[in-house]
Amino acid sequence: MHKPTYPLFTLLGIILPLMMSCAVNPVTGQPEFVLMSESQEIEVGRQLDPEIVKEYGLYSDYTLQAYLNELGQKIAAVSDRPDLIYRFKVLNSPIINAFALPGGYVYVTRGLLAYINSESELAGVISHEVSHITARHAVRQYTQAQTYQLGVIAASIFYPELNQFGQFGDFLAFAIIQGYSRSYELQADRLGIKYSSLVRYDPYCVSSFMKTLDNVEVATGQKGYHGLFSSHPETEERIAKADEEAKKFTPSAGSQFIKLREKYLSKINGLAFGDNPENGIVVKNVFRHPELLIELTFPERWTVNNGKEVLAATDPDKKYFIQMRLSTLGKKITAAEFAEKVESSFNLTKLYGSPQTIHGLSAYVGTYEGMQREIGRIKAQVASMVVDDKGYSIMGFSSPEVFQNALPFFNSTTNSFQRLTPEEARMIKSHKIRLYTVKNSDTWERIATDCGQQPSEAKTLALINAFNPSTPPTSGTIIKNICVEGK
Repeated sequence: MHKPTYPLFTLLGIILPLMMSCAVNPVTGQPEFVLMSESQEIEVGRQLDPEIVKEYGLYSDYTLQAYLNELGQKIAAVSDRPDLIYRFKVLNSPIINAFALPGGYVYVTRGLLAYINSESELAGVISHEVSHITARHAVRQYTQAQTYQLGVIAASIFYPELNQFGQFGDFLAFAIIQGYSRSYELQADRLGIKYSSLVRYDPYCVSSFMKTLDNVEVATGQKGYHGLFSSHPETEERIAKADEEAKKFTPSAGSQFIKLREKYLSKINGLAFGDNPENGIVVKNVFRHPELLIELTFPERWTVNNGKEVLAATDPDKKYFIQMRLSTLGKKITAAEFAEKVESSFNLTKLYGSPQTIHGLSAYVGTYEGMQREIGRIKAQVASMVVDDKGYSIMGFSSPEVFQNALPFFNSTTNSFQRLTPEEARMIKSHKIRLYTVKNSDTWERIATDCGQQPSEAKTLALINAFNPSTPPTSGTIIKNICVEGK
């Protein structure tokens, strides 16, 4: 049986008015044009949640998971979409980030939790992410991006097998990393302040956390959490707007706003800080893996993401990219043979290449052309190495136009790959947050070294406690210390 066919403009003439009349924004109450129903929105979240958990992993502290969920449910209950089922999860990642999926899924990394200094600040972060869900920002931004493809989308309504969830997932992943548009982030700031104040949390803690992350960027040159800290708009403007918005809210008669600093600190006492040694550890720009016995050094000031599947780094301007992947081999092969497997798996076209030796290890280094989803056409240098039963590929890539500028960075990273001795591997320790009461004459350097850290880590210690690194800690204050395992 043949399916009926309809002229494109007839389809659009029928569908668009229906969409416009059926979709009402839960926050504004105004009609809006979106390309996804609420049930589809919930289904997208349900499908993507396992992928997020697979990529980052859940943090294995059930007490902390329950604490986040309890706080999140309080905020969700006073939001503009209280009928949704919300799920709040702590991800086992050192990255400073939080994000939300459509349909009620909210994630906070343990890396972000280390920089928060009160329950009120955490409430502000959660409220901001819940706001992205209640205002349907992902769906609306996706709709705007896909409007030019209305012909395909209209067809999918009559032909359900043309599933849009894959495209939506690609777009959403980009939004998670880069943040939403200027107007959406500002709206989430306003709604987040409203939601958190409705459950009696200090509305000024939203801007105070923005200031903490502003200090992190100034001190490290790396941008953090996209939601409360992104270039859309500039940080200073968002801090000022958040303070102005906070002035609109006052506690109800006979009550006062709460911060709950010590309660929050007690909840994260023992929190893992930085990378898990089982997945390798990144210290500044150096990656070391105690089990694989390998080390790789990235260019200074590059952002390094130690993911489960790939170790990835990018320059501050996000023009150059380096990724290292690991393969477990079933047969003994040469570096050149492994390079052919890498070339095939990434659908690359080799321009030229040759065998090389890197720190005594046999390698094959080639230059290739290919395609990458976010960039389009790329030019890449790939170093392929075989060490025991493992194959390592270090791929540096960029658009072809800037490849020559990127090549020195790719070469320096590739040539830094080396084996660790067992003694060097044993020196790699995990780090945890431990509470500490500041004593007279304590300095950040002294506190850091007493807990097994290098003096250079004093700056990080000050930043996670919302101090300027040049300002000494106040005697008698309970702070978060970063302690090497066993200290």
